[in-house]
Amino acid sequence: MTEPAASGGLVDPEIALRRQVETLKQRFPEADEADLSARVHETHARLKEEATVDSHLVALTEKQVTEDLRGGGKPVHTRNDETA
Repeated sequence: MTEPAASGGLVDPEIALRRQVETLKQRFPEADEADLSARVHETHARLKEEATVDSHLVALTEKQVTEDLRGGGKPVHTRNDETA
């Protein structure tokens, strides 16, 4: 039996999406936070429309937005960027 996407496993997906925006802002410091928030929410909504189960929607959203930002040429900051 499959769960409808609306019944999800997250208590409050909005909290998870806000955390994603914060994480992406750290990884893409030159990106506008309002743009990141819009991208995250729009991507999540689009993926949710097609989903039958939403247990991985947040992770899929982060992956999709990250790929879009990288494809758009945004510089990425990672912890390993620093040289000793």
